[in-house]
Amino acid sequence: MKIHVGHSPDADDAFMFYALAHHKIDTAEMEFEHVLRDIETLNRWALEKKLEVTALSVHTYAHVSKDYALLPHGASIGEKYGPIVVALQNITPQDLKRKKIAVPGELTTAFLTLRL
Repeated sequence: MKIHVGHSPDADDAFMFYALAHHKIDTAEMEFEHVLRDIETLNRWALEKKLEVTALSVHTYAHVSKDYALLPHGASIGEKYGPIVVALQNITPQDLKRKKIAVPGELTTAFLTLRL
């Protein structure tokens, strides 16, 4: 049985999926194919139910919770970790309302957090 596992090539995902990707754990009869894509692509694919297992944003999980279950390990968000806003100069939260801000995608937790 082949299971397609979607995750980003970012360091945090690479760390979480290392043992599986490098055959460090016994997977019995299951075969895993790693599909590396950016998080917005994975989020959109989750809406389409394209992969059996996928990394996705917390924001997207709210839309797919009937189709996907959260695994008991692996998260990439936290206090003093992200999402964060970076700028060339000091900026207040009030100033952000008048700025254009690049985000990794509209289904990402970063985008949702900025909208709150």
